[in-house]
Amino acid sequence: MRSLLKAAFVIGLAATTTVPGTAQVTERGGVAPPTYASILKRAMPSVVAIHVAGREIQEVKNPFFDHPVVGVTEHGRRETPKSQPFGSSGSGVIFAAVKNQGLILTCFHVVENAERIGVSLNDGRAFEATLVGRDAATDTAVLRVDAPGLPAIPIGTGLSMEVGDIVFAIGSPLGLDATATMGIVSSMFRSSVHYRPFEGYIQHDASVNPGNSGGALVNARGELVGINTAIRTTTGASVGLSFAQPIGLSLKIAHELVEYGRVRRGEVGLRTADLTPRLVAERNLSVSRGALIEGVAPGSSAEKAGLKPGDVIVETGIYKPSYQSSEKGAMSMVPITSQRAIETVLGIHGIGDKLVIAFYRGPERNRVEVEVRDVKAVLVPREPPADLKRLNGLVVSELPPEHPRFGEVNGVLVTDVKTRTVAEFSGFMKGDIIIKVNGTTTRLPDDLFELVAQNRDDFELRVLRQNVPVRLRLPF
Repeated sequence: MRSLLKAAFVIGLAATTTVPGTAQVTERGGVAPPTYASILKRAMPSVVAIHVAGREIQEVKNPFFDHPVVGVTEHGRRETPKSQPFGSSGSGVIFAAVKNQGLILTCFHVVENAERIGVSLNDGRAFEATLVGRDAATDTAVLRVDAPGLPAIPIGTGLSMEVGDIVFAIGSPLGLDATATMGIVSSMFRSSVHYRPFEGYIQHDASVNPGNSGGALVNARGELVGINTAIRTTTGASVGLSFAQPIGLSLKIAHELVEYGRVRRGEVGLRTADLTPRLVAERNLSVSRGALIEGVAPGSSAEKAGLKPGDVIVETGIYKPSYQSSEKGAMSMVPITSQRAIETVLGIHGIGDKLVIAFYRGPERNRVEVEVRDVKAVLVPREPPADLKRLNGLVVSELPPEHPRFGEVNGVLVTDVKTRTVAEFSGFMKGDIIIKVNGTTTRLPDDLFELVAQNRDDFELRVLRQNVPVRLRLPF
């Protein structure tokens, strides 16, 4: 397996001699129209179609959904869920290959709930794939295929791209295998999509539709620079707002999944906030964009590195893992423009990884190196305000990173349900994840409290109970 990873981090071949998009002189002396064919010929053989078969659990009603004040029996709470078969499709990219084996990058949501995974290659061959590992928080998964002659795609450097660069999206939209579309980079390291907990996307306007997920985003040299992950749309189809995970971030996650089967996330001991114009004015800061450090945990690696409250993080340096030697790989600098951006950088690193943090302290710019350590998030239980009587007896918290559904769902974790309270009679159980209130997503305890306070009439909640979607109804 490690020999495959070595192949994944070798930078791609030199650019082709044909200048992409320019007119070429033909043998007869005429001028041929511009073409990008040579670019796509390099990348397309490595992009695969993925076909998934599995079973998905159906939503169930609380047995006393229409009469919550009656109470719920323990038998009713644990009713056996029903499931139904499903099939879906997506895309993937062969990013590493040796003689008889290859590794494929795709999206978590492409293979979610999969029982069998099939892979169709551009040359017409088809194989069954094995899931190596997956990470919901970054929507990343790695598959393994045992087959000879698998073509690994040349790897580029996604974080070195600029707005305006030409890119191509290759995948299987709506089941149409080996489809290529073209666009430009619209924004770099976009962290405000709110699709997953950790996101630093390349935003582009190449057409991406259902089925493109997990497919390749390549540059004008035919090198892989990103994995197409999500779109923002009001119609369900592409409107030119497409998002790809930069390949450097994807490979960091892939390394953890191949080596350990999961991402071993830790902490450096920082508590940060968005840098707003008001904070800039109040604190007379010398920079206007970044993540403001509000707190540093005692004894943490951040404290030992010398970081202090009031510092403003503006960049982080990510070391690319090197499998050719014990030396560190090349370092890419990532701009930090928000709290979410620094959380993303920390979230893609495994325990023991080191990263460089560039920050301002007053007018002076500094750089330090910090190590990610194995520190578990501390749950902070919250009880609802006293005036929210419909939530009486409920204790909730954020979903911690070590929770198995972290990143997979947005929701609020029920940490306790007090006996003989409205919460107990309404059907809540410890371990439930409250994901929606009257159709609106709840991400934090405050979201739940605010939504319940706003809805004075009878309304529904959606919860996940041991991976089973359940509907509850609160009384007046």
